[in-house]
Amino acid sequence: MVDCAPLASPGGDVRSTNVKASLSLMCVLSLGVGCGKTPDPGPKPEPEGPRNAVLVRDGSTGVVPGVRETLLRDFVDLGPTVLFTQDDALHGRELWTTDGSTQGTALLLDLMPGNMGSEPGQLTRVDDAVFFAARTAQTLEYVNLFALWRTRGTLASTTQLVSLPQRPAFVVARSGGVYFAAPDVQGSQEEAALWTSDGTPEGTRRVGTPSGARILMKEASAARLGEALLFTARTAQGDPVLWRTDGTPEGTRAVLAFPGAQGFALQQLTTVGNQVLFWAKDTTSATRLALWRSDGTPAGTLQLKSLAPPRTDSTAQQGFVARDGAAFFAASDVQTGTELWKTDGTPGGTVLVSDLGPGAAGCDPTALTFQGPYLYFVARPDEQPPRLFRTNGTDPGTTRMNGRIGDAPQDPSPTGGTMIATDGALFFLASTQGETGLRLWRAEATAVARAVSDPLPSPLGLMLQRGSLYLITVTGELWTHGGESGPASLLSQPPPRPQGSFDQGADVVDVNGALYFTQPDEIAGLWQLWKSDGTKEGTVQAKPPSTGTNDSVRLSPENLTAVNGRLLFTSKAPSLGVPFALWGYDAASGKAALLSSALGQWVTPRPQGPSVFTSRPLVVGAQAYFLAMSPRKYPTPDELWRTDGTLEGTVRVKAGLTPFLATTLMSVGGRLFFEVSEDFDNCSLWTTDGTEAGTVRLTAPSASGFSALSGVAVGDQLFFWALVGTDGIELWKTNGTPEGTVRIGDAAGADTRLESPGTSVGGTFFFARVPPNEAPQLWMSDGRTLERVGTFGPVGSPLWPAELTAQGDHLLFWAATPTNGYALWRVDGRGANATVLLRASSGGGVVATPSRLVESRPGGPMLFAASDGATGLELWKTDGTPGNTMRVTDLAAGPASSAPDSRIVPSGNRIYFPAWTPEEGRELWALPMP
Repeated sequence: MVDCAPLASPGGDVRSTNVKASLSLMCVLSLGVGCGKTPDPGPKPEPEGPRNAVLVRDGSTGVVPGVRETLLRDFVDLGPTVLFTQDDALHGRELWTTDGSTQGTALLLDLMPGNMGSEPGQLTRVDDAVFFAARTAQTLEYVNLFALWRTRGTLASTTQLVSLPQRPAFVVARSGGVYFAAPDVQGSQEEAALWTSDGTPEGTRRVGTPSGARILMKEASAARLGEALLFTARTAQGDPVLWRTDGTPEGTRAVLAFPGAQGFALQQLTTVGNQVLFWAKDTTSATRLALWRSDGTPAGTLQLKSLAPPRTDSTAQQGFVARDGAAFFAASDVQTGTELWKTDGTPGGTVLVSDLGPGAAGCDPTALTFQGPYLYFVARPDEQPPRLFRTNGTDPGTTRMNGRIGDAPQDPSPTGGTMIATDGALFFLASTQGETGLRLWRAEATAVARAVSDPLPSPLGLMLQRGSLYLITVTGELWTHGGESGPASLLSQPPPRPQGSFDQGADVVDVNGALYFTQPDEIAGLWQLWKSDGTKEGTVQAKPPSTGTNDSVRLSPENLTAVNGRLLFTSKAPSLGVPFALWGYDAASGKAALLSSALGQWVTPRPQGPSVFTSRPLVVGAQAYFLAMSPRKYPTPDELWRTDGTLEGTVRVKAGLTPFLATTLMSVGGRLFFEVSEDFDNCSLWTTDGTEAGTVRLTAPSASGFSALSGVAVGDQLFFWALVGTDGIELWKTNGTPEGTVRIGDAAGADTRLESPGTSVGGTFFFARVPPNEAPQLWMSDGRTLERVGTFGPVGSPLWPAELTAQGDHLLFWAATPTNGYALWRVDGRGANATVLLRASSGGGVVATPSRLVESRPGGPMLFAASDGATGLELWKTDGTPGNTMRVTDLAAGPASSAPDSRIVPSGNRIYFPAWTPEEGRELWALPMP
C-alpha cells in the first residue's frame, strides 16, 4: 500500500538556481535605465541527451496575427528588487523580478511549466516579503489547484506555504504575516475557512470557521484593525455578521449581527485609522444600504449615514481613500445621486463634500488621489465628458481644473484610470477634443493642468517606480517620461510571436520507418502531405494526394493512419460528390484510392484550418476498423468496416447495427470490441473477428440500462467499464464470448474516460479511482477482486493519478505530491515499491497537466514533457529509475519552455515531436533515438 502525504501539507523552500531572461522583452523593466540592444545570451547549454535536436521544417513564417495582450501589472517594490507579473508568450502569466537592469530581470519561478501560466495574484507586501496566491496545477477536466506562497524576490526565498483548492477570498496583511480565507479541499467550494500565516509552512495554520458561521467565497471581505482582523460571514439563516479574530479560535468572536438582512452583504471593509468603514443594511430602510464604521466592539459599531455605494464599477472598486483622519469616498443618496463624500468616523462628520451634479444626476467621482493639500478626482457633472477636479474637503474649495496644450487652452478628458502623485505634481492620461490618442498631463498648485507629451500610442496605465514615470500599453510596450514637456521614450516592446505550422493541429505518423506529417496550405485552405528522414535535406513535400480525371482533384489529408505498411487518410472531395471519406495513398504516384465514403464522424469546428475528426480508424493487427453510414442512416454510423489499406481488402463487416450509432472501438489481440446503442439509455457490447459470422453481441439490453464506456486489453481479455442502471460504475471483463462476459465488481468514482481507462502490467489491471468522500487513489485488479494500491492527496483533491502507462513489468503514472502538484511515479506489477522518478525542485509540480508517456522503442526509455523547476517544460526520458530520468534536450534554454506536446512519434532511428521556440513558433523537431 502507498499513502502519499496529504496534498495540503506545507511545502518547502525553493532551491533552484536563478535564471536570467535574454529576450528583448526583458528590457521592459529597465527601471530608470535606458534600453539598448538585448545582451547576447551566449551559446545554448548542451542538452543532457545525446545531441541537439534538429528542426525538421519551419513550415510557417510570419507572426501570429492580432494584438497579443502581455500587460505588465501587479508591481511591488521590495527595495532591492521589484516584483511584477507578465505573460511573455512562453510561460503564461508568471511572477518576475527586476533590480532595475536588463541583466537583473528574470522569471522568478515558473509555477505552471509551459505556456498556461499560474496567474499570480493578491500580491500582499509584509515587511520585506510578498505573499501571493497562484495556480499550480490543472487536471484534464480543467479543475485548477492553487497555493499560497511567500517570497523576498529570490528563488531561494520563495516558499510554498499551503496548497488550496481555490484562490483565497481575501489576503490581508498583519504584523509579520497575513490572514486569508480559502475553502477546505474536502468541503464546499462556495464556503471558506479562516487561515493565518507567519510566512513559514509550519506557521501557516487553519483558524477555522466560527460555529454557526459561513464565510462565503463570492462576497467575503476583510480589513486589518491593529493586530486583529475584521471579516464578514453569514449565519445558517443567511443573516450577515461582522466578526473579529486575533488569529486563534478562542479569539474569534462576533462583533455585530444584522438580522433580517439576508438580501444584503457587508461590503468593502476598509481600514481608516483605528476603525473600519464598510457598507451594510440601512437600519431605517428595508431596501437600502448605509455607511457603517466599527472599532471592533459591538458598542463601537454604528451606522454613520444612510447612503449607498456607487453604482458604477470603476467607482465602486476604489472604495475609500484616507488622510489626516478623514476618509473620502463616492456614495449615492436619493437627493444628490453619486457624489463625493467624506467622514471622520462619526455620524455628524459624515458629510457631502460638493454637489457637482445638481439634483439626483450625480457626477460619479472616480480615481480619487491625494497630492499636496488637495484630493484630485475625475467626475462627469451634467453627463459631460470626464473632467479633472480637486478639493480641499470643502464645497467652496472644490474646483474644476482647466488645461493647456502649449499656450492654447484645452479641456483634458481624463481616462478615469490610475493617477500618479509625486512630491511636486499629479500625472494623469487624458484625451482632448479632436485627438484620437492620449496625452500625459501634469497638474501642480495652480488650477491649470498642462500637457507634457504628444499623443501616445494606446497607453493603458501609469506607474511610478523609484522616482521614474512609466506608461504601459496593453500590448506590453513600456514608455518612460521625465515629467516635463517633451516626448515619451519607448523603452521596450515585446517581440512578435512567430507563427508555427503545428499550431493548427497538424498530424504525424510513422509508416515503415518513414515519417509522414501534414502542413497547412494557407492559400489553398488545404492540408499538404510531407515526409521526413529527420534531416532538413531529407524533409520534402510528398506527392500531393489526388484523385479524379487526370488526378485533377487535390485532397486535404487528415487523420493519418498507418496499417499494413500503407498510409490511410480521411478527406472530402466535394467536386466529385464524395463526403468525408477514407482514402489509401500510393507514395510513388501520389494517387489516392477511395476505400469507403460516408465515414462516421464527429466534427468540432475551429476558427482556423479544417475541422477536427475525432473517430479515426482503429488499427487491430494488419487491419484498420472504422465506422461508416449507410445511405438510409446518414449521418448516423450504423456499419462496421475493415481495411488492409487496399481497395480489394476493404470490406463491410456488419451492417444495420443500430437505430442510433455504433462507437467506442477497443481491441484485444486480433479481435475488435465495440459498443452499439440500442436506445438512449441502453448500449450493448459486441465483438468481431473481422467476419460477419464472427460479429456477435456479448451483452443483452438491460431494463435498467447498460453502457460500455471504455476498456483495456489485459492478456487475452478485455477489462471494461460499464455504467449499469442506478448502480453506477462497475468493472467487467470478457473473453469474447457471452458466457465469458462477467462483472468483476463495483468501482464508483473510477476514471472511465475513453482516453484514460487504465492499463495492464503483467496481467494486472491498474486504474485511477476516487471513491465517494475519499482521496484520489490508484487501484488494481486481477480479474477477480479490486484492491487499493495507494492514496495520493487529501479528500477532494482534483489531482487524480493520470496517464497510467506500462513500462516492462512496472507502471508509470502522474500523481500528486505532498507539495502540491504532479510528480512522475513508478510502482511494480504488484502495486508495491512506489518510487518518485521526477519531482520539481520548486515545490510545485513538474507538469501543469499530465503529459503523455510514449515508448521510444521496444524496451527503450519512455519519453514525456516535464520541468524540474530549474528549466522550462522540455522533453525528458526515463528507464523507470530516478537516476536515469533525465532531460533529453533544452530547445528553449533557461526558464523558457518549448512545451513538447503529445504528438511524440518514434520513426526509424529518430524521435519526432512538435515544440515551441521563440524564433520558429511550434514546429516539428527530431532527435536521435535514445
